[in-house]
Amino acid sequence: MDITKRVALTGLAGAATGLSTIAIAQMSQSKSQHLATLGEDEAMRVNPRTGTIQKSNIKVPTERHEAAVASGAQEITPGSVIYQHGGKHYMYNAAAAANNQAAINFESQFDDE
Repeated sequence: MDITKRVALTGLAGAATGLSTIAIAQMSQSKSQHLATLGEDEAMRVNPRTGTIQKSNIKVPTERHEAAVASGAQEITPGSVIYQHGGKHYMYNAAAAANNQAAINFESQFDDE
């Protein structure tokens, strides 16, 4: 193979590597990531010591659900945001505050997937 072909192939290989790097960088610029799916009778919590999200391996029985509702558990809407600020945990119901600036600001932090 002559030198001209080698230079051309090397240049094409470099360009392909550069384009794939750009594609990977663009894919990693997502605003959010999926951590888990919450299925029927499953429970998640924010660990009070570590701040990590935990998903229980034990299903929530009807009796426990009914006791929780009787003690004040409330339904949350899809799209509710749980966040930490200043060392405290908060839950924001974006659906209840739909079309206000706070809801719009929170929505802009997540990918719409």
